[in-house]
Amino acid sequence: MPVTLKNVGKKLKGFELKEVDLNIRDGEYFVLLGPSGSGKTKTIEIISGLEKPDSGLISGVEGKNIGFIYQDYMLFPHMSVFENISFGLKVRKLPADEIKNKVMSVAEIFDITPLLDKNVKNLSGGEKQRVAIARAMVISPDIYILDEPTSALDRNLKVKTQSLFRGLHKDTKKIFIHVTHDFEVALALGDRIAIIFNGEIVQAGTPDEIFSAPVSKDVADFLGYRNVIRGSIVDNMFRLNGVSIAVPEQEASLAYIAIRSDDIFLSKKEISSSARNSFFGVVAGIVHKPSSIEIILDIGFRLKVDITRKSLLEMGIKEGDKLWATFKVSSIKVFKH
Repeated sequence: MPVTLKNVGKKLKGFELKEVDLNIRDGEYFVLLGPSGSGKTKTIEIISGLEKPDSGLISGVEGKNIGFIYQDYMLFPHMSVFENISFGLKVRKLPADEIKNKVMSVAEIFDITPLLDKNVKNLSGGEKQRVAIARAMVISPDIYILDEPTSALDRNLKVKTQSLFRGLHKDTKKIFIHVTHDFEVALALGDRIAIIFNGEIVQAGTPDEIFSAPVSKDVADFLGYRNVIRGSIVDNMFRLNGVSIAVPEQEASLAYIAIRSDDIFLSKKEISSSARNSFFGVVAGIVHKPSSIEIILDIGFRLKVDITRKSLLEMGIKEGDKLWATFKVSSIKVFKH
């Protein structure tokens, strides 16, 4: 059964959740993505029943078991790992033998059986994370709600935890509602994504739909588009600092264009095509990143271009080199203001 929010509103001091509409499909991994203070946590608190909305309707959660995994784990510090995992089962008054069997089963899944007698205060961050997930899973929830569960983890542990969530979702086929401010996490996990800014859902869709077609300059900025440029458009040409770029819009006295850094192709020779823009520039910087190399090319303004390490070596690119940057007209997003 899907989880549906219709015109859900909540007024708080200095903040308002405004007519939130969501339709989270049965068995879907759904990501609510937005910056800090945008209303993500308040939305899931309303979904889970921890908060009541001032207006609107919620369906699909009535009588459901909800497993909540918090950003800071919310483990009981005075309890052992076993006692933490079994807490929800004891609240439901299950027999002691059944509680033990369920705890042992999830402990084996998450490889924490040797930790069951330990106090949670003595665990590492990764161990606490697995205990928190096991505690949520042991009650056999109908819906999993995850509130920034990887934000405090280092990159390696974050990747491992994301893999854990993917596997858990695949095995359980339950609804997962995952809150994050990290668009890389959203891209890695979400079947669909909703972006929330200032208490409003501004865009929703599949990861490809969201990342290939942001609806505004603010969304493009948030999603990590590193070429968001302000200028004007005359006769389908975006103009800035003497540079003219062919764009899929005719006129705008003020506009932003956004170009993904991996939609730009670098070469030592010009590529001519009516469907492409091609510009000659000087390499102003080279930035080494974990999974790519960022080339900063000055064409009259600075373009940021992602290439592989192999391409960097094969082309022998260094600062001061002169290169051509080419990108399709269709790859340019235009936001008029």
